[in-house]
Amino acid sequence: MRMQRFVLAAIAVLSTAGCFQSSTVIRVKADGSGTIEQRLLLTDQALDQLKAFTILGGGNADNADPTSEAQAKALASVIGPGVTYVSSMPITSGRSQGRDSIYAFADITQLRISEQPSVPGATGLKAAGVNAGGDPITFGFGRTAESNAVLRILVPRPAIFPTGPNGEAQPPTIEQITMVKQMLAGARVTVAVEPAGRLVQTSSPFAEANRVTLIDVDIDRAASDPDLAKKLQSIKTTEDTQAVINSIPGLKITLQPEISIEFAPAP
Repeated sequence: MRMQRFVLAAIAVLSTAGCFQSSTVIRVKADGSGTIEQRLLLTDQALDQLKAFTILGGGNADNADPTSEAQAKALASVIGPGVTYVSSMPITSGRSQGRDSIYAFADITQLRISEQPSVPGATGLKAAGVNAGGDPITFGFGRTAESNAVLRILVPRPAIFPTGPNGEAQPPTIEQITMVKQMLAGARVTVAVEPAGRLVQTSSPFAEANRVTLIDVDIDRAASDPDLAKKLQSIKTTEDTQAVINSIPGLKITLQPEISIEFAPAP
């Protein structure tokens, strides 16, 4: 019972400990290999509270820092089989600290990219109904008759935009919206793909030069929309959902079950 109370207290405090920022850029070559550049930033307050609660629970504070080099190395096996840790370096930004890490992979179809990092804010995100720690982003790879590379990406539907048993839209509640805004103030999550070559076409509406954004959620920008709750509550059908998302600043999310990217190999 004591441990249960400890865990509940840790979750309650860490969920409101401060913001995090996570950026994942996947660079893929025409043979399906490539690199992953990942940046994770946590506020000093969040890191301090993580370490404090770990010590109170009898653990080692050094193991509580998700931005440490040891954690960066351990993440390679989580991303997928055959993924190797290349390098990393600590970074600071204002009152936040974190790490830039680089990984290499031989086969993009083996990757399992999480939309959310394992950080305090993700706990609050899951409690609010967002897909934190749920199904990962996965990949398929092939070629066209013209020898262009074709990447197929399966991005899980965000749980904050769920569907009912008959496929009908179920808009988030006011409580869920309020919880996300409060718990995740300052948070931002970005996942993007950059093919090595000329981008021929993509089904994603979020493409610039050769970068295709799979998801980009800026909580502060979205929360600054005075009509945010009204827009989300106006969702009546699944077709409404994408239009509503597109009308909210700070959100780049596509509800397509699959995103395709075709690119010509670099010379």
